[in-house]
Amino acid sequence: MSRSSRRDVQSVDRAMVLLAALGEAGCPLGVRELSARVMLPRPTVYRLLQTLEHHGAVTAADGRFMIGPRILWLAAQRLEHIELRTVGRPFLLDLRDRTGETVHLAVLEQGQVVYVDKVEPPGPMRMASAVGKIMPAHCTALGKAMLAHLPREQVREVLARHGMPQRTRQTITNADVLLAELDAVRARGYAVDNVENEEGIRCVGAAIFDHRGEVVGAVSVSGAVRALTLERIRRDLGPCVRDTAEWISRAMGWQTPRRSATAEGRPGDRRTQTRLPGRMIPRRGQAAVVSGRTRGPARAGG
Repeated sequence: MSRSSRRDVQSVDRAMVLLAALGEAGCPLGVRELSARVMLPRPTVYRLLQTLEHHGAVTAADGRFMIGPRILWLAAQRLEHIELRTVGRPFLLDLRDRTGETVHLAVLEQGQVVYVDKVEPPGPMRMASAVGKIMPAHCTALGKAMLAHLPREQVREVLARHGMPQRTRQTITNADVLLAELDAVRARGYAVDNVENEEGIRCVGAAIFDHRGEVVGAVSVSGAVRALTLERIRRDLGPCVRDTAEWISRAMGWQTPRRSATAEGRPGDRRTQTRLPGRMIPRRGQAAVVSGRTRGPARAGG
């Protein structure tokens, strides 16, 4: 490789580092702040930012820089090409309506969770998550649901690459403990984030499979711990999310059952509920209790 080619590669690498720093910051940054974050000289940072701004990759206002419209457009194109998002959308809306909680759809990209869709219930409370946001796999219900169906060596590679940072007091930071947890996830068909990623928040997620039987994503329900009690997860939300993941999987072409029928939530067990395409409704005279209350006025929050 010529000296000129090496310089070009280095410039691309540095530009990507700058874009990552701007994306992770969540707010506009000046040249001085960016220089300190990426540990590059200010003249180099400024020169790269000028080129990125020319291409619309960053935008400047009052001497501070943020991710530009070209990056947002490219991200939107990537999301639009994810079949899972299109197929899963009606099931997410249905799950939101049945549980009264925030619902996420995510994929695993290079060992990390990437949100590709999100629907929220009415009310003032809002989750901090956003489409396109990247989260660790080891401490999220979405991540654990997907990791549970990967080969163990692949899981170890993911953990070695990204580590297991402790985000709350409940975060699992030991690989062997997590692997045992993934065995339990695989057995029951859903994963639980028991305040492991964010204080005060619980989540329950289940993996989605394609026509080859391979994991292509996961769906989850998230909410405040006072609303998502462990008993409610065990009794209602876990099986509910698991069923939704199964319906999306079938819509993606998956056919072969991935778990045996057990007393705790068999996929085809409709003894107390009637299945409609994309929906599950109570039998006549049975209250809708998945959301922890009968249907009525919109909840105040949580």
